[in-house]
Amino acid sequence: MLCVTSYMFFMTAKYNITIHHSHLKESIKKLERYKKMFSRKTFLSDEVAMDAIRKALEETIEIMLTIGNMIIADNNFKKPERNDDIFDILANEKIYSRNLAEKLWGAGGFRNILAHQYIEINFDLVYDYLEQGIPVFKEYAKRVAKFI
Repeated sequence: MLCVTSYMFFMTAKYNITIHHSHLKESIKKLERYKKMFSRKTFLSDEVAMDAIRKALEETIEIMLTIGNMIIADNNFKKPERNDDIFDILANEKIYSRNLAEKLWGAGGFRNILAHQYIEINFDLVYDYLEQGIPVFKEYAKRVAKFI
């Protein structure tokens, strides 16, 4: 019975990661659409655009963190102490390169700022993150897909 239960857990875990990965790809597509729809000038003058992009970035990073945590848990990798540790652990475990981990470092903290608004948000920086983040998010999705 234990073997069947373990197999079912493994298959459920893979299914959950696959579902989250699908959500990640959709979330990245949404960010790409928003980037095409809103120039920086339009974005900074449109409260609805600011809210939409802030929320979409928050959700994208949250999905990435969730996928990372699932991979770590499913493979009994070292447990992260902070959100950004997730990216380092996955690089240490050769899920992707150290270079990608360095590009992702800080995303966990940025997600917390977007979600909880600890400080007043600088929306110029949010737009920078939109522009610079999309290729990094796509690379993360690509590397994770190869692993799962």
